[in-house]
Amino acid sequence: MRTKPFLLLAICLPGAGAKLPTATAALGDVTLETALSFGIPIAVGAVVTALDSFAMVTQGNAGLVERLGRYDRTLKPGLHLKLPFVERLSCYTSVRERVLDVPAQRCITMDNAPLTADAVVFYRIRDLTQAKYRIDDYAVGLSNLILTQLRSEIGQLSLDQTFTAREKLNQILLREANAVTTNWGIDVVRVEVRDILPSPEIVSAMELQMAAERRKRAVILESEGAKQSVVNAAEASRDAVVLAAEGERRRLEAEAEGMAYALRSVADALGGEGSGDGAAAAARLLIDRAQIAANLALATSANAKVVVQGGGDGGRTTDAALYGTTLGLAHDGVEAVPPA
Repeated sequence: MRTKPFLLLAICLPGAGAKLPTATAALGDVTLETALSFGIPIAVGAVVTALDSFAMVTQGNAGLVERLGRYDRTLKPGLHLKLPFVERLSCYTSVRERVLDVPAQRCITMDNAPLTADAVVFYRIRDLTQAKYRIDDYAVGLSNLILTQLRSEIGQLSLDQTFTAREKLNQILLREANAVTTNWGIDVVRVEVRDILPSPEIVSAMELQMAAERRKRAVILESEGAKQSVVNAAEASRDAVVLAAEGERRRLEAEAEGMAYALRSVADALGGEGSGDGAAAAARLLIDRAQIAANLALATSANAKVVVQGGGDGGRTTDAALYGTTLGLAHDGVEAVPPA
């Protein structure tokens, strides 16, 4: 298929219509397929060159530009110009805080107890240049660093200590990780030991130990309760005896005081009558009254009794006691007859 020279120029060189005669004379008779085979690659190359002249970096990310294979500059968020085919974006990554899940690692404690432990690491890239050119893969390096340090620290603890030293492990891992990753341009923000899981055999033994410990505590509490119960019962019995003795003492004191008052009254009365020693006479009077009261109680029974009554003072004291007793009976409706 043939075309006119001016049509060929219109397709390949737009805007060159004023020079159509000269161009036609120079090119001669050219086919459309030949013109397209040269024009399309040129257009595509121009588009690729234009696109390679810009670099877009979004917020929270950063990029590294290399010029002819060597680091040139770091791109911050925004639109940047670069030389096409001479400069290239060698690294483009996030500089926000990241989370690295460290896989479970088998560890041995100081007392040879096997367990598995894993951790979670929070970090961010402080210097992208160092993170790119000082270590091949900082994520893998950080994960292995935490795993190695975790095994080392758990190996210095006993099994029981691993359950209470979680915070201490976190601080040690954070300090040791930052000591290494500072040269990588990475800041480790936080390290958390997530799970510390003993082997199934250890877990079974711990459950048995816990059950035995609880049974021991139950037995101890039960025995302490029984002991306290016995102590309380003994203290209650002691207090009851003490209170009974105290009551009996007060009763005897009151009775003695009443007896003393009665003796003083009787002694004064007998002494006023010229009986000599009033206190001795009063005592004999009370004894005789008690004897007469016993005789009266004995006489009221259904059996027959013989009561022999005598006195060394001619019966005066006995008569007075009898009269006093009959005075007591008179209060119950029995007439009292004084002795002659």
